[in-house]
Amino acid sequence: IRELLVAAHPSVVLPPPTDIPDTTPNEPTNPETYLGYERSQYLVGTAAIPDAAASYEFPADVPPGGYALAGTWTVGAQKITAGDRARLELGFQAKDVYLVLGGQGTVGVSVDGGPPVATAVSGVPRLYTLLSRDQVTSGTLTLTVSPGVDAYDFTFG
Repeated sequence: IRELLVAAHPSVVLPPPTDIPDTTPNEPTNPETYLGYERSQYLVGTAAIPDAAASYEFPADVPPGGYALAGTWTVGAQKITAGDRARLELGFQAKDVYLVLGGQGTVGVSVDGGPPVATAVSGVPRLYTLLSRDQVTSGTLTLTVSPGVDAYDFTFG
C-alpha cells in the first residue's frame, strides 16, 4: 500500500512503517460471511424470512463456506437474533473463526460434534473469537445461541 501511495502521489510524506506483523492468511479460508438478509450469500437450507421470528431446520448437509439455521431466529437486514432453541451450523476452512455478537447471553461452540465451549456475550456488538488453531483446518462449527443474542457476521483468519 505504501508503494502504491507513493507511486500515485510522489510528493506524499508517509509516517514511518510499523513493526506490526502481517497476519493475513496465505491459505484459502472462508470469505467474510454476513448473516443479515441484506448481504447474506452463503445461507443454505430454508430461505431467510425477513424481519419476523421464524422456525428453521438444518439441511442434511452444510457445505464448506455455507451456514444454516435451526430453531427460531429473526433475520434482520444487518443481523440475526436468536429465539427459542436457536442454533447455527457453519462449514469452515480457517485457522481462526470470529463472529460479531451483541446482546446478553451465551453461545455454545462445538467443533465437529465435540463438547461445546460456552462464550459469554454481553453488551454492544463486538468481535468474539470462536476458534483459534495453529494452522488452517476445516470442519463444522455448531453454535447454540441463547435467546436475545444478536449475530452479525463471521470473519476468518
